Amino acid sequence: MTRYNCFKASLIAFVCLFIADVSAKPTSTQVLRLYQTDFQFEYHIELLKIALDKTAADYPDTKLQFTEQVTPGRGLKMLEQGEVDIAFLASSKEREQNFIPIKIPLLKGLLGYRLLLIHQDNLEKFQQVTNTKDLGDSFVAGFGSHWADIEVLRHNNLPTQEVGTVTSLYRMLHAKRFDYFPRGVNEIWEEKQRLKGQLPDLMIEPNIALVYNLPVYVFVNKDLPELAARIEKGLNIATDDLSFQELFLKYYNDSILKARLSERNIIHLQNDDYPMTSTIDTSWWL
Repeated sequence: MTRYNCFKASLIAFVCLFIADVSAKPTSTQVLRLYQTDFQFEYHIELLKIALDKTAADYPDTKLQFTEQVTPGRGLKMLEQGEVDIAFLASSKEREQNFIPIKIPLLKGLLGYRLLLIHQDNLEKFQQVTNTKDLGDSFVAGFGSHWADIEVLRHNNLPTQEVGTVTSLYRMLHAKRFDYFPRGVNEIWEEKQRLKGQLPDLMIEPNIALVYNLPVYVFVNKDLPELAARIEKGLNIATDDLSFQELFLKYYNDSILKARLSERNIIHLQNDDYPMTSTIDTSWWL
């Protein structure tokens, strides 16, 4: 074979390999359906986009499609029935059986640090609380009936009024239908700011924090294991290059500082689904 023919054969082989490599990535756009559209999921959605971007070379292009806003209970049904593909959820053993959990905590344990939204008329009463028994003997919490950690309050003997929607919980607290509403450090400051015009008597109790282990994961419909593998790969890449941690601090650093957790009376609660077998690594965000 002449030198020219050798070169030609090598060139053809290279082109074939290039074409095969390019064609290995699917060309159709994958539509990913989500139901969580309100402001408190902005961080989760941005983190999901980062994970998808980190894996874009090896997987289909994606487009996020949002349904109408629904209750948490309806959203879980939609995920189970394949009407949506992804949800960001506090974990429980039941949820891990029903869906594919990607076991990389999105909030680094922060949702398990709970401050109390209360009516300002009750501030003095809460100054007497030093432990779980004080809280359980004299106060009633309001909490979402479909939330994974409702069992945490029950297990720790904290009387709880269960309500279907977060909007109703705010209004009922303002009307003194119960005494406190535990909210994550990542949620409470923005919620208080948003509510001050219409529910001006609500305030953040200044001295108490409830703490329990509550991982928040991306959950994927059981029929989509490849999507789950992609998101897990993307989150691991984002962890390694620190873009995950950077996004977390961008959203929550100010809230963590305002919470003054080191100055609060910390009341530890036990979560049977996720016992506190080791200390949450807060060294880089507290």
